[in-house]
Amino acid sequence: MGSKRSRNPGQKRAAKQQARQRRNRSTVAPLFPASAVDPALIDSFVQWLRRGDLTEDAELFAHLVESTLTNLAHAHPGFRATGWLPADAHTLLDAADELTADNSEDMDDIALTIVASALTFLNFLDETRLWTSTEENLIHCIEDLIHFVEPQPPVVLPEDIALPAVDEKDELRALTSLPLIASLVALVDWVGKGAAVTSTKVPKPASIPGLADALGVDLDLDSEGFPRARRIRSMRDVPEMLTYWETAEEIGLITVNSTRAVRGPNAELIADRTTRALPLIRAAVTEFVRSQLVSTQHHPLDLTQLTDVVVTQVILAGMTSEPPVADSEDAPSGDEQSLLDSFVYDRLDRLVEQKWLTKDDAYRVPAALQPAVLRAVQLAGAETEYALSDMVDSHVTLRISLEGNHIPVWRRVRLDASLPLSALHDIIQSAFGWEDCHLHEFSAGPAYSGGRVFIPNEDFAHRDLVGPAVAEEEVPVGSLLSSVGDRLTYLYDFGDDWIHHIVVESVDNPAPESPVALCLDGRNMAPYEDSGGPWGWANMIEASADPHHQDHSEIRDWLGLRPDQQLDPTSFDRDGINEAFATLFG
Repeated sequence: MGSKRSRNPGQKRAAKQQARQRRNRSTVAPLFPASAVDPALIDSFVQWLRRGDLTEDAELFAHLVESTLTNLAHAHPGFRATGWLPADAHTLLDAADELTADNSEDMDDIALTIVASALTFLNFLDETRLWTSTEENLIHCIEDLIHFVEPQPPVVLPEDIALPAVDEKDELRALTSLPLIASLVALVDWVGKGAAVTSTKVPKPASIPGLADALGVDLDLDSEGFPRARRIRSMRDVPEMLTYWETAEEIGLITVNSTRAVRGPNAELIADRTTRALPLIRAAVTEFVRSQLVSTQHHPLDLTQLTDVVVTQVILAGMTSEPPVADSEDAPSGDEQSLLDSFVYDRLDRLVEQKWLTKDDAYRVPAALQPAVLRAVQLAGAETEYALSDMVDSHVTLRISLEGNHIPVWRRVRLDASLPLSALHDIIQSAFGWEDCHLHEFSAGPAYSGGRVFIPNEDFAHRDLVGPAVAEEEVPVGSLLSSVGDRLTYLYDFGDDWIHHIVVESVDNPAPESPVALCLDGRNMAPYEDSGGPWGWANMIEASADPHHQDHSEIRDWLGLRPDQQLDPTSFDRDGINEAFATLFG
């Protein structure tokens, strides 16, 4: 299925195996002895897996890791499950090499699954800060395991695809025949003149059964036909429904605010079957397919993201003259499959059910659907490519405005586009005088919309996330804010709800000796920390200036004002902000 690593070059592989064996003789066997691992650690691992894309298989996956750790403990009496040494990784790889020595595909799959699960466990220790050895040892162990499980680089790239000439009517006919389009039409009809939504902008729980009936979604079984693993408390517990909802919102079929969803500007067009509707319907399929190719697990080395890579390769190859051969009736199944193969086949089966991928002797994308599907692959790839090395050497000028205040509060800042979002967080904190003592997040859409957010890596362990998340330290500003008009939302303090709107005003090449960040302009004083949100801050300004206000004295004391001093909400200290920036990046 393409999930196995290449067998070549064999001599290099053998040399690495011999070198490891000289350092440490293998005594590990892929058995399941009595556990020598703290059950609390395994329980934490299970909970971490459930927060990602391994909800269904969390216990099975954790059991495999537990047996691997126990074998390592038996091999090395001083072994620590949370503090591996390089020799521990070498021992595991020696055992994996022994499994693959007979050139059996079954044993190859077992070895791959064991090593991949161990790699996921190391990622868990790193992200939850449970790692107790040195960072150097962690990097060494992870890199060694990556060399074993990392798939071959994609053979086919999006730019390699030569799209066929497709008549517009044929393309429209093919697109509108997909079950997706009928579901989106049903969703728009269900919304009608309006539907109540929760604070996270999805339909209220009481209305989920009605929408499920309209969409043809079985609430008792998941998308793979198994009983749902968790009780449905929100539409976010039914991923297939959430995908339809988010697709509809993304392309303007519905408009959602904090209390209601109504038909959007494109609602009528989705039911149109003339070529006038082709761009919208193509965009609907593109957005839906894109969502099927992007894992919600935030770490790039988890099996779900490895599955993304393999499945994307199958789809791209399915648009060439040599499509990938589909699995036959004799293909391994159940316990004979590796966990990664199982993920890949399950995902492909789901895409085939959606009708935009076909399966007979090979996996193919129908010619009339290829423009929409190829665009989805391009977008899905761009969404995960947040590498600093790919950034253009440029500076962006941002206008950052605080929402909801009775007088406008904003800052204009020019900064290096290669800075990570974590640095933009520091810049906003300094520009508005915040004290960085509350949680925060960036989002491409509105605050609390439930879409992808960017948060500090350290927050993953304790945030109750309702949607996909990416570590802000890994995302350059320029990967999200690269063109004039690009927007981002920054939410600070989930109690006071200080919402900052960020928009790109200009992009230019930096002049020699340009500072990393510079405040160019701004208006008015930012609110005080913990002042109660926009309404609370407005009340403080009023109370501090009105001697007859019942809270006048208390508020003035809280603000630290002298008897002869008045709060000036129009004050703005650009020099002070730039001094703070110089301290940040000096």
